[in-house]
Amino acid sequence: MRIKTALPLLLFLSCVYDPPPKGKELTIHNQTNKQLLVIDSLLGNYFKLYDTATVNGRRFISRQANYVMEYGDYLRFYSNLELGILKKKNFNKITLYFVDQANLGGSPRKILATHAYRSFDISIDTLKKYQLNHLFVVGDTIVFEHDYDYYTNLKH
Repeated sequence: MRIKTALPLLLFLSCVYDPPPKGKELTIHNQTNKQLLVIDSLLGNYFKLYDTATVNGRRFISRQANYVMEYGDYLRFYSNLELGILKKKNFNKITLYFVDQANLGGSPRKILATHAYRSFDISIDTLKKYQLNHLFVVGDTIVFEHDYDYYTNLKH
């Protein structure tokens, strides 16, 4: 009788603990007044900005996570497995492409051909080395930061 009562309790407790995935986070800060699309490839046929799902027979439309609003943030997680696969394929960097809202009417191939995008390369070794990885998109400039510089931020 004790085993029958202990089993549901054991199952309940085992479902509560969910260990955090191992890997590195990259926070992208859109510091512009334009919406940005953040993607890791320009080889597709079209941009997928929205996703649809049916819940209880009703259709819901949601915005894709990589579509960053004005002055918004986007958190990209790279698992250790994903980084390891890239390294095995001899990719030493991750390239991110930033497409402004004004250019989203064209196909990725057209944007690639006309260079209507900005890109930034992040070394996989650098991403793994630092605890904090923040990418700031400011106007035409992209800045990659690893530490909070409290002293500089306090000086006006």
